Amino acid sequence: MTANKIRGTPIRREKIFLNKNNTRPNSARKIKTKKRRAVTWAKFNTAKNMMIVQSMCRKGWTNNEIADYIGISLSTFYKWQSEHVEFSEALKEPKEYCIARVENALLTRALGIEKKIHESETVTVEKDGKKVTTTTEKNSLCYYPPDTRAGIFYLTNRAGSDWKQKQQTEVTGNLSIDAAVNTEGRLKAAMERKKKE
Repeated sequence: MTANKIRGTPIRREKIFLNKNNTRPNSARKIKTKKRRAVTWAKFNTAKNMMIVQSMCRKGWTNNEIADYIGISLSTFYKWQSEHVEFSEALKEPKEYCIARVENALLTRALGIEKKIHESETVTVEKDGKKVTTTTEKNSLCYYPPDTRAGIFYLTNRAGSDWKQKQQTEVTGNLSIDAAVNTEGRLKAAMERKKKE
């Protein structure tokens, strides 16, 4: 390599050697790319895989994360979802379950929570060379007051017709604008008042 007077010595590009686990990178910047498994619908369509997809949805995984875990692209994921009813049901049911749980949690937070707390504490003390263990148990009642923001959010989404954030008012009647304004007369009257002062 010869040095250029203006740019200096050129950058040496080293060859990229791929492991057996890696495929050819999409670009020079993505050196460590995972090898995509050749996953087809026929290979994937088992009851065990559908249960795994359902559990991922219940845990809050996004579509992109599920597709990456399966080893397919996001476009293939959406294609499977539109073409295969069992796959779309495996995705839909747990997401509805999660939404229902969040709605219930939001409602309880909006109404306030009263919770019984059971605490037990074990203390080991050495007395006269012997270890003595004492356990104390305590029951208490913990109260979390209602959260107004959670209540507002719940009501605007569940009863939107009565609890809208934006108020709309309608005005009825006639409106007329007199375009013939006597500006010349008003100007003369203002000039006369100014002269009097």
